Amino acid sequence: MVKKILFVTGIVILVAVAAVFIYWHRIIQYSADVIIRKALPDFVKIEKINLNPEDRTLYLDNLSIISPPGFSGRYLIEIGRFSCSYKMRGDSFLDGIEIIAPKIKDMVFNIERTPGGKVNIQEMGGIIEKRDAPPVSKVMAKARGEMKLPGGRAASDIIKLPEEFVLENGKIIFLDRALKHRKHIITLDDMNGTAMLKLDDSYSKVLWVETKGEGFLDGNKAESVRWTISIDPTAKNLTMSSRFEVEGLDLLVFEPYYDKYSPFVVKNGIFSGTLIFDFNNGNIGSSNEIRLSDLRFTVKPGYENGFFMGTTVQDMVKYFTSPYGEIVFDFKIKGDMKDPKFFLGPKSKEAITSMAIDKVSDVVEKMSKGKDGAAGSPKSDIEKAQEYINLFKGIIDKK
Repeated sequence: MVKKILFVTGIVILVAVAAVFIYWHRIIQYSADVIIRKALPDFVKIEKINLNPEDRTLYLDNLSIISPPGFSGRYLIEIGRFSCSYKMRGDSFLDGIEIIAPKIKDMVFNIERTPGGKVNIQEMGGIIEKRDAPPVSKVMAKARGEMKLPGGRAASDIIKLPEEFVLENGKIIFLDRALKHRKHIITLDDMNGTAMLKLDDSYSKVLWVETKGEGFLDGNKAESVRWTISIDPTAKNLTMSSRFEVEGLDLLVFEPYYDKYSPFVVKNGIFSGTLIFDFNNGNIGSSNEIRLSDLRFTVKPGYENGFFMGTTVQDMVKYFTSPYGEIVFDFKIKGDMKDPKFFLGPKSKEAITSMAIDKVSDVVEKMSKGKDGAAGSPKSDIEKAQEYINLFKGIIDKK
């Protein structure tokens, strides 16, 4: 569904740009707004179009995609301004034009989940499937017939549309209304970067989507998120690569999502790390490293004597704490998306190995004391040592 949203957003802009120039002779006589709106689906709105032949610039102001029914937000995507310049290949538009330096400014992407679990991106994908946006090639084909281009040329022969767009001052808003007792909002502000939308020669099919950039959690410059994402929309099953570098994020922002699974209550914590999610035709390959600093927590009532991997939560924290005072945990996810497998990374395995050595050493020491007449059963101690060895060996041997 996400790739369909990306397709529609990009294609909407390209349709609008292409239509402005192709229908140039009609724009002189009629309203540009009327012409462009006829070329776009009814869930897309453009407030104002400004084409300036003197400095060869084009502006589309307040371009938006309406949110599906049943969601609190009016718009799924809002773009404050799309701008570009163009250059002529000859004396008239029919000789050809090239779009240059396209920029998307003040874009807001509203992602919302309802109390019933519906997500506006997925719902919008269903709407698009039933009512696809008209491809640029259809607009051009119609224009070709009306304009009777010389030499039998298609309109796509005379207009070169861009592949890369600059993203300036964007924002993503995550509104989650599915959580109990309250709604939760997370924003990624001050987003700047680039987006690439590669189309086929007829401008009717997306061949590649890629975006790179940086934003800040809730507008705080100390909490950064950098990303590199690429998608192959031509693949039958999900095929994409995504890499996130996060630094200094407040762990408490994500409390509603981890709290019910956590055996402790986090009082304070900073989250940094690298998250990589690659999907190859439906198979996932993910390698991640999480670093927690300034962590303060208390154990939840009922978990005081709880065990995890043969030890307590406090003990686990000790072994996963680096010499720099950070709690480091790395892991991998592999396999089919429908049944992915979880594996520890090399740093986590090293921590587990240290813990295994200490645990077995403790048992051996108790066994030794038992032989000297101290309380304890050597047989049960041997069995316990073997249990530790089997447990940790199974974890460490996983690739």
